[in-house]
Amino acid sequence: MSVQALSLLACERSIRTTARERTGQSAQVRREEELIRRAQEFDQEALGWLYELFYPKLYNYAYLQLGSVQQAEDLASEVLLRVLESLKGYRFRGVPLSAWVFRIARNYLIDLNRRRQRRPQVSLYEGIPSAEDSPHAAAERAIAQSELRLALTKLTEEQRQVIILKFVECMDNASVARVLGRSQGAVKSLQHRALVSLRKILSSQEVE
Repeated sequence: MSVQALSLLACERSIRTTARERTGQSAQVRREEELIRRAQEFDQEALGWLYELFYPKLYNYAYLQLGSVQQAEDLASEVLLRVLESLKGYRFRGVPLSAWVFRIARNYLIDLNRRRQRRPQVSLYEGIPSAEDSPHAAAERAIAQSELRLALTKLTEEQRQVIILKFVECMDNASVARVLGRSQGAVKSLQHRALVSLRKILSSQEVE
């Protein structure tokens, strides 16, 4: 099976995984609520939890769209700083904290892309190293990330957001809707169109 086919299979598996995880969402929200209250009081353990939970998620979110290790690290760090600065005013709305965090991340990414359009840059591909990977596994991972990122650039901005938030970050429709400022029905429609387009794009890449 090709790398592209494996990428699509991972998306389809994520749909089922997300459905199972949804049953435990209420308990997760309650746990987050307690930890956020502690973080709002500058409890060091709770602040550490926020960093450990969201830094790798924000990094992956940024890397798939920017293709630069340095820019992904900068985005993850800057968004976490904004989260901490705004945390005191955060209020619970019955959805996971990730919806609020990734809304901040998306707004930051939109601003970043606007600045990049005004100041053209040469984009260089940088792989994500892992100490646990063998050279062969590291090469396969780099190829998969590169091909998926190339395919994602051919989707609309909202379609790309839905794919990454749902199948990379494993967020549910309600959370994705909160990030995008759209209805859950609109998110489902975007997801369907995005997956259809992504399959066509990946299939064409196989032929090339």
